[in-house]
Amino acid sequence: MDKSQFGVQLYTLRSLTATDMLGTLGYVAEAGYGAVEFAGFGGVPVSTLRARLDELNLRAAGAHVQYTEFDSDVKRVCEDVLTLGGEYAIVPAIPRDMRTDPSTARELPARLEQWARACHNAGLRFAYHNHDFEFAPLGNTGGTIFDALLTTDPSVVDLELDVFWAAYAGGDPLALIREHRDRIRLLHLKDIAPGQTPADVPVGRGTLDWDAILDAGGAAGVRWYIVEQDNPRDPLDDITQSARYLQRHIRT
Repeated sequence: MDKSQFGVQLYTLRSLTATDMLGTLGYVAEAGYGAVEFAGFGGVPVSTLRARLDELNLRAAGAHVQYTEFDSDVKRVCEDVLTLGGEYAIVPAIPRDMRTDPSTARELPARLEQWARACHNAGLRFAYHNHDFEFAPLGNTGGTIFDALLTTDPSVVDLELDVFWAAYAGGDPLALIREHRDRIRLLHLKDIAPGQTPADVPVGRGTLDWDAILDAGGAAGVRWYIVEQDNPRDPLDDITQSARYLQRHIRT
């Protein structure tokens, strides 16, 4: 992968972005990343964020935007991501009450396609990011939410595969990348620690086979490789550890 494809999800650094978004972007650049993926804007105007990204030579892969925000004003979502210079508007999860409701299998694909077409018409790409619940049986439907995602139009709906959550759910991230190479265009990278209750840890500190995962991502045409940790021990140190481990996969 090229350095410009190598980013960090700012949710990892939320304890810092809440009070100093612009300074935190500087830390990301210093750690060796070429891109960021937003999860909120820390109260900073998106035009100011774009100027800061340009100053640091960082790209915006895109932004995670809550389901309810897409639902209420998809036009504004698109405008914000475009102002950032981002490529993707991404649904990071669905509301909790939808995760076990059998009607989700029917209703979610239609809603995602609606938003995806709005993004496409605005000049953006659209993706859905998984956790573990997408792989659990969905009521009496005989399928899963992940199965429902695969019924969406692949020309407008991409997938952002979180390899940690896929593994946590009992899946095989490597097999998923290979099987759905036409849909998976972004990867969330965090490692899974061994043990009875697996935790997310920096890339290279756990049990996932990163050489195989990253090679498969390259073969599949993955566009963005995004480091994320939901529960970092030390956010800056953790993203730096992941960056150092991944440097050997970056083309110079």
